[in-house]
Amino acid sequence: MAWGTLEFPKNFGSDVIGGEIPYAINFLADEYTNKQSIRENAGKGDFADITLPMPRDINIRNSIVYTSGQSETTGGLFDMTTGGWGEWFKTLGGSISWFKDVTGISAYIGYRPMDERDSIFKGADFRAHNYNWILIPKDAKEGQEVQNIAEAFQTLAYPMKSGRETYSRVIHPPIWHISVFDMTTGKSNAYKWSMDPLPSVLKSVDIQTSGAAGGGVYAAQGGFPAATKISVSFQELEPAINTGRYLQSRSQLRGRADRGGD
Repeated sequence: MAWGTLEFPKNFGSDVIGGEIPYAINFLADEYTNKQSIRENAGKGDFADITLPMPRDINIRNSIVYTSGQSETTGGLFDMTTGGWGEWFKTLGGSISWFKDVTGISAYIGYRPMDERDSIFKGADFRAHNYNWILIPKDAKEGQEVQNIAEAFQTLAYPMKSGRETYSRVIHPPIWHISVFDMTTGKSNAYKWSMDPLPSVLKSVDIQTSGAAGGGVYAAQGGFPAATKISVSFQELEPAINTGRYLQSRSQLRGRADRGGD
């Protein structure tokens, strides 16, 4: 199902540019593909085009994985330090050390081999981007829009039915492209706010509706909840690669895409 263009508050672009909300965050959901040449491109929003005010806080988790082991480049004849050359001459090319080892002298006096371990890069976890909002509609029209936004995030997090093969097949959930709009200029990709989210998948959606206040239950016009809290967590689709001043996905790097895949 295509949700089309959704925005909160309604008429976001015409009412807010130059107004009280200087930045907005946009989420585009598009069909999943394993083709690198397509993944490198900017999103189109074929399934959903959702625009919301910037969250109060943006949480981005970076986690790099290292293992403990001996590096191939540590020490050796062609990587000798000043101290290494000095020891080599003092021990007659290592023969004195060898003699101590085979006779047990080294063990007796407590000699142990130098600890040659390094922290060796194993890989980087996929970055996670977390956002949350409390949306309070002022009328029935905005109440319906909030409901649509919550349902769009919720449904698009799941795999889709596959038409004629629904019995045995489902379709991979969409790929999401996330960017920040500078509403004062109308330009996209305000990187200083967004920290360059790369093409991602929607990993979790939490929705909490509330109408409780002062011991009673209140609803917005039209019977919609007085407030809806939406929390979403995205995980990047591919590993991130450092290109010097910013990150790109593997497909963007291989396709020589511009920043953010635009």
